[in-house]
Amino acid sequence: MAKIIRCDDGVVLRGETDEELLAAAFAHIRDAHPELDGSLTREQLLAMAVQE
Repeated sequence: MAKIIRCDDGVVLRGETDEELLAAAFAHIRDAHPELDGSLTREQLLAMAVQE
């Protein structure tokens, strides 16, 4: 089952695995929120994730 993270800007990030979800999240942060790049850990992002 996929996991998702809903960003405050309305973007929904999805991944079938934790690694896919984290890759999507880190890419989104780099592209859309460069001021946050490097400030969120893997654990913090996974804590935001919910099962889809």
